[in-house]
Amino acid sequence: MIAFLLALQIAGAAPSAPIPTFIIIRDGAAATSVPVTINAGEPSVRADVLMRAMKGALITGTNLHYTLVLPRVRLDLIDGIPFAKLDTMTVALTRAPQVRGGQLYLPFQFVSEVIPRYVGGYFYDVAQGELRTFVRPTATAKTAPVRPPVSSKPSAPPTSRPTSTVPTSKPPQRKLVVIDAGHGGPDNGMTGPIGTTPWFVEKDVTLSVAKKLSTVLRARGVDVLMTRTTDTLVALADRGKIANSNHGDVFISVHVNAPGYNTAAAARERGFETYFLAEAKTEGERRVQDMENESVKFETGANAAKGDPLSFIITDMAQNEHLRESSDLAQTIQNGLIEVHPGPNRGVQQANFAVLRGSYMPAVLIEIGFGSNQSEATYLSDDANQRALARNIAESVIAYLAHYESRIGGTR
Repeated sequence: MIAFLLALQIAGAAPSAPIPTFIIIRDGAAATSVPVTINAGEPSVRADVLMRAMKGALITGTNLHYTLVLPRVRLDLIDGIPFAKLDTMTVALTRAPQVRGGQLYLPFQFVSEVIPRYVGGYFYDVAQGELRTFVRPTATAKTAPVRPPVSSKPSAPPTSRPTSTVPTSKPPQRKLVVIDAGHGGPDNGMTGPIGTTPWFVEKDVTLSVAKKLSTVLRARGVDVLMTRTTDTLVALADRGKIANSNHGDVFISVHVNAPGYNTAAAARERGFETYFLAEAKTEGERRVQDMENESVKFETGANAAKGDPLSFIITDMAQNEHLRESSDLAQTIQNGLIEVHPGPNRGVQQANFAVLRGSYMPAVLIEIGFGSNQSEATYLSDDANQRALARNIAESVIAYLAHYESRIGGTR
């Protein structure tokens, strides 16, 4: 039943949008119109026109294969197949791309849903029929105070009556990001690499990256709370409670991946992926879910999670409220890591992580790479690389918060 309700929420999260006669691709002050074509009652856009408007390119391959090349991602399509391929991730389309008159046409959903969700840096304004870029905020420049105009007339005497009825705008509320360094204490997490004497320990790397992430966010004016700052064990259920009791706005849990078996093929597994809380759908998602949830075996006594069915249902209902936001946050972070991570983009995934269950806010778990892989373990252990990962995760979180604020009009 819970999985069914989750499916209903995902399906109903985005209401059907009116179909405009053309779409505006807006990048700052620049705007380009892309016509919407109706064929057999279905709206679509020409892929080459869309790519030019987005400063990308359309590559025509062999055997009806096409590639959309954008600054940060590449999407592979096949004429007549209702799926797009993004690295190792398959994205379902409402209709298959079609070649008509020698031109590739994409379903309207590609612009209204796929690009905002998977390309990153864009959101679709339903009311205006615009696909807009949103820029990651940079440090706000200080502006000079506005001086009143100089007048030769004597100033009016002070009065106790108010001189203006214009309300004063509220200062922006500072956000609190809760950062969770995975594992700790007797729980080492994964160790690796495969095929060597283990020297890579997950709990140490996650703590190091979490501390660097905290430093960047604080420097950007964001409040930060860490679930652990030392090598100590924090119960999985308590990590979400820490975020809730401190009224966190976002919960980020940092982890390192491993394939779960020791073979030559397993040692070659690489890449990064970001999860949000929902029922695992694939074998790979269930593998990572089981691996991370295994940490509960280190918890005893008062730290152990209680299996109260009523509590589980209430928790599930509370977290459903943040399902779409968590998915958007995960995609924004995943897109941000593309710029700095040498491994393949494994996409946004979903799984029932114990560490995310108790956090009633947008929450994600980031697998920053495979410590089981020799080259990726070396990359993740490097201090400069950890700073780069932390910087881009921080920038993505800030971009997500800014986008969220713009959508809700600055209210909470």
